[in-house]
Parts: sequence; structure tokens; C-alpha cells
Amino acid sequence: MTDTAAHTSDHFTIRSEDTSTVEEVTVPSPGPMAIFVVLAAVASGLVVALGFQAVKPNTPFVILGGTLLVAAILAIVGLYRYQWFLLITLAIRPALDDLVADEFGSFQPSAILGILVILVTSLHLISRRAHGRWKHGTHMSLGYIAFFVLFVPSFITSVDRGVSQAAMFGVASVMLLYIAMEQHLMDDRRFMYRMLTASLLGLIVPTITGFVQFGWTGTLDPGGSGLIRIDGSFAHPNTYATFLVFAILMMIGVAPTLDVRRRLILLSFTTFTAFLMVASFARGAWASFLLGALLMASRVNKKLVFVIGFGAVAAAAAVPGVGDRIDNLFATTGAGGGVKTDDSLGWRIGYWGRIWPFFYNNPVTGIGIDATKTQTVEGKDPHNSFLQPIIEGGVVGAIGFFGLLIIATIAALKLWRLTKGTSLDHRTKMISVASITAVFSVSAQLLTENVMLNTVVWWYINIALAWIAVVVWRPESEPAEPESIEDQLDVRQPIEELV
Repeated sequence: MTDTAAHTSDHFTIRSEDTSTVEEVTVPSPGPMAIFVVLAAVASGLVVALGFQAVKPNTPFVILGGTLLVAAILAIVGLYRYQWFLLITLAIRPALDDLVADEFGSFQPSAILGILVILVTSLHLISRRAHGRWKHGTHMSLGYIAFFVLFVPSFITSVDRGVSQAAMFGVASVMLLYIAMEQHLMDDRRFMYRMLTASLLGLIVPTITGFVQFGWTGTLDPGGSGLIRIDGSFAHPNTYATFLVFAILMMIGVAPTLDVRRRLILLSFTTFTAFLMVASFARGAWASFLLGALLMASRVNKKLVFVIGFGAVAAAAAVPGVGDRIDNLFATTGAGGGVKTDDSLGWRIGYWGRIWPFFYNNPVTGIGIDATKTQTVEGKDPHNSFLQPIIEGGVVGAIGFFGLLIIATIAALKLWRLTKGTSLDHRTKMISVASITAVFSVSAQLLTENVMLNTVVWWYINIALAWIAVVVWRPESEPAEPESIEDQLDVRQPIEELV
């Protein structure tokens, strides 16, 4: 194969030819904004690296330089192949969650990645619009934008603007990623397989670390249950388990659309991750997974309801401590009579009562997004994602968050009805059922968990929500059936030219 390239003031034109095909790809010149993004990425890496060096002055220069290099490379990849950037982001984000300031000073790779997502995705979306590739967004996009915009007043009036600023960056990254995913699914729904493949690759590190922790390095539950809990590569067992619930349900739902060999591989891997989900001792995740699995079985194969029920009992018997963990839900003391913290339902209900008066401090815009933990002796989040937007965002912020939930619910119900009929092909139906059940399962944890600002979980829930919105509100985006499953899963192919 031979490549030739020509440059004009606006475009780089790359012409590739082999014995059978001639392909011409037109790539816009990056321009000043591209230079800005690369410099911002390097600057972010520099700040983080200097913070890391301040904490660990003997750190080899190769680590500091590597931080800068990776940030710059990712930025450049995002500029020239945004879909590659998006897939890389989905593949590496789960491995970065536990690299936080407590252990590494200011060295937080997940923070750098979040900044890159905001910068690169913003430029990409602007470029799509400028070059005529922008597609009219669905109602879900408007819901995400409203969620972000209506929490801006909460940030402005926050009692702790530093904490709220970090939270707003997280919400911004979630919003922009969703819009980008929706745009590319409207281009070609087969991109869903590539995003799911990248997410599956992202499970590798959490799975390996989860089994290492289960066998050797698990930590004692700080909630006072007396159990050894695992969190994989995540900062908390509950976040780890929530991510696994999403991944497991998506894998189960997508498996029937694959060939036999890939289906067996995927379901085998699903079994391992399901074991880790149980071993995380996250009761909310257990319940939400069971509800989601039953919902999926009711649509796909009602006989699976009995299989799932048997599997739940078998899992409870196979993993020591499951029964104790369930009993602990209503306990008033921890292991050995110790004081309980945030482990029981009673503690949660009591905590909700103590933080509710914060709403009256500023009922219009709230005390500030993510600011609850700065105002309590416990220093904890609300553990209730219905209460959190009201207290932290006031009436204005609550409208944004609940508006998004209502839009997502309407779209999911419409798609659920479509999956009952024959209007959807088998592939679209199975991915739709998987997406709905995954979103439903995570939503089931809103009442007792800190889901609203859990950025890493939202990044992956975006995949399912974007699919739901596109199938319901943009049915004309359905592409021709791919020739083979290899075409759907091969992320090595050039996916698109930069627009």
C-alpha cells in the first residue's frame, strides 16, 4: 500500500491505494483550537506531575514525563480520530478510578482524562457543526443540557465553590460525552458494538484486581459490618458493584446477537464478573441486578426467571458472608458491638433527616452541588439521589435532574413497548432490552446510593441512554445490516475521518 498526502490551508488530504481500492480521506486542519487543546492537555499533565513530585520528590522523571506524554497523545488522537479517543477513554477509565489524591497526592489520572474529555469533545462537536455533520439532537440531549445549565446557579451560590467546581466538571464531561455518543450513533448504530467492546476491555483491570483482592488484599468494611469487601480498581465497593451490574446486564443482553464462539467467551467472562459483584457485598447492587435480570427475563424468556432465582440463591450460598450482609442492613451496631456508620438503612434514614434542613438555607439554588459532605460532621454524601438534587441544587437544580429522569423514563417506556412487537430486528431488540434493563437497574439505586454525581458510572450509562434515545426518536438512523459480526466488533478499522 502507498500513501500520498497533500496540504491546503483548510485540509489535509490523505490518499491510500492498494490493488483493489482507492480511498480518499479528508481531514480538516486542526487550527488554533487544536493547538489550544494540546497545550491545555500538556499543562494539565504538568500541574498534576508537579503535585506528584511535591509529594514524592524521588519520583523518576520518566513517570512525570510519561504523564505529559500520555495527555498530549490522547489529545492529538482525539483531534484526528475522535471515535478512537472515545473508545480509548471507555477502555481505560475504570482502571483510573482508585488513583486518587489520598494515595498519590495531586496525581489523579481520572481528573486529567475528564479535562481532556471536556476539551476534545467540545472541539469535536463544534467541528461537526461547522462542517455540516451536526445532527439534530434528541430530547435526551436537551435533558442533559438542562441538567448541566440548571446546576450552574448552584455552583455560583455554593457554600464550598471548590468542591462544587469539581462536581460541575464531572457533569460537563457526562453531558458532552452523551451528546457525542448520540451524534455518532445517529451516524451509524453499529458504533454501539464498538463502545460495548471498549467497555468490555475496560472490565479487564477491575476484574483482575477484584480477584486479587478477594484472594489476598481485600479491606475491612469501614461501615462496621466486619466483612472483607473488594472494590477492584474503583474508589468504593458500591461504585465497583454498580459498574459491574451495568456491564453484566449489557453482556447478557448482547450475547444472543453474537456468534456461538464469542457468545460463550462473553458469558464465561460474565460469570466471573457476576461473582465479583456478589463478593463486593454491595446490597444495593445485588437488589438492582436481580430486578434488572428479572425484567430482562420477562421480555426475552420467562423461563429465565426461575433460573435467575435459583442462581441468586446459589450465589448467596457460595459466597460466605452474604447472609450476614443482608442481616446487617437493619442492624444498629457494627461487628463486635461497634458503632455503625453508613452501613444500615436506619443510618441512612437518620442521615436524610439531618441534612434535609439544609434545603431551607437556600431553597432556590441549594447549598451547592456536591456540598452536603462539607456541611455535616460525618462528611458524607446524601446517600439518596432523589434528595441530593433538591438540597444541593434547590428548586432550580432539581428541575434539571428530575427533568432528565422523566425524559429517560419516557424514552425507555416507549422502547420497551417496541421490543414487544415485531418492528425491531433481533439485534436491535436485544441491545434495546439490555440497555433498558441496565439503566433501570442503576436507577433502582437512586434512593439509597450516591449515583447523581458518580461520573464514572454515568459515562457508561450514557451508552445505553444514547442507544435508547436514538432508536426511539431517530429510527431513520438504522443502517444496513453488517456483513459479519467481525465488521461490527473490529475497532482496528479506521472508524471515521475527523470532522
